[in-house]
Amino acid sequence: MSFDLVVDNGIIITMEPNSTPFIGSLGISNGKIEVVKKGKIHPSEGKEYFDATGKMICPGLINGHCHGDMTVARGIADDLTLLEQNERFAPYNFLYDLLSDRDRYYSRQLTYIEALKSGTTFMMENMYWSLGIDSVTAMAQTGIKGALAEDVRPDFMKPYQLITDEQLLKFQQECEKNGLIPVLGSISEEDFDEGLLEKIFSMASEKNILVTQHLAETTWRVNKCKETFDKTPVAFLYERGILSEKLIGSHAIYIDNYEIDFMKEAGVKVVNTPLCEMKIADGIAPIPEFLTAGVVTALGTDGALWNNSNDMFREIKGIVLLHTINKGIRTLQARQALEMATINGAKVFGMEERLGTISPGKDADFIVINTSEPHLRPLRMNAHNNVLSLLAFNVTGRDVESVFINGEAIVRDRKVLTVNEADIIGEVQATSERIAAAIPEDAFNGK
Repeated sequence: MSFDLVVDNGIIITMEPNSTPFIGSLGISNGKIEVVKKGKIHPSEGKEYFDATGKMICPGLINGHCHGDMTVARGIADDLTLLEQNERFAPYNFLYDLLSDRDRYYSRQLTYIEALKSGTTFMMENMYWSLGIDSVTAMAQTGIKGALAEDVRPDFMKPYQLITDEQLLKFQQECEKNGLIPVLGSISEEDFDEGLLEKIFSMASEKNILVTQHLAETTWRVNKCKETFDKTPVAFLYERGILSEKLIGSHAIYIDNYEIDFMKEAGVKVVNTPLCEMKIADGIAPIPEFLTAGVVTALGTDGALWNNSNDMFREIKGIVLLHTINKGIRTLQARQALEMATINGAKVFGMEERLGTISPGKDADFIVINTSEPHLRPLRMNAHNNVLSLLAFNVTGRDVESVFINGEAIVRDRKVLTVNEADIIGEVQATSERIAAAIPEDAFNGK
């Protein structure tokens, strides 16, 4: 048998249900995984041969929620809650006047290559400002797969200027032409308007696209909804028939048990960003309850303004530790967190037939992890197998050596092969220094 690529003799972590890591090999052709087997595949069977001896091979990670526009502002507003950040950014128009479309373009590209180099092969970008076709180009150029969420208000600073059917259709066509998933970004609770929400979900239904919405993220947003409508956000959406399988609820923190039943019934998916939730003191989402109820729940990083990192391995470890200290040992375990970052992420975007596990017939999207470093040893494959433990608790994005998407190397030996990393870093560094110089030192000092 002949393959385009043979990945040989690696530690294969398929993330299929009840699977156990094993020493094995992959045969890949036409961007798809054709063979997953224990043992070796002879080098002569591949047009290209990759010796994975001693390396972990696992599915590419899926980041279900990110804001690349804010990577340029990394570390500017630490030690503030979300509400405090919003209040302090308001006088600066949320950096609107300080950032050009070119600045935002490179801020997003830095986000994507950071994600790639830390093992993410698919991510959803939640845009604050539309860059038109450049929104698509910024992501597609890097080689990462993903979804782009065009806000119903394409310009963050013009909240009453809504996307038109024609604009949404053009956006959808450009995304699909470049292999990206179009998503419509909805409004948060402080802006809830029944007519607008109905319009958003009607547009999404007509175009057959998903909707993403910051859902019950903070107490002040939930309280705003209660004050205006005498309902919690989930109950408000459910009772008006808006809650649906089209909805990706980001954060989903302040959710009562009866609302979880509403979400399960409607088919709502959840993306939680645990490190962000901790850093800005949002709160703790009922993740174990979501999983028990069968609500599909995945992971994201949010933006660098609220998390500072796009390393999904930090989220995997973080969500386990957060729920362990909150409710006790075994509340959430390593395998569940790894599933949230892989197959559950695929399910959020309706991509579970193509992504999320290393399985025959799926896209050949996988990452290669160097296990030779001290923090990844000892590694045991037999008695007391600790591979999943190492993957969840010890691996960091810096351990990702290579990244393959559709069977093609996008990162090889920690070098991004699709775009010029140094140029992108240089662009964002210069922009960041410029905007920092325009903001007083004490504007965001957390006091």
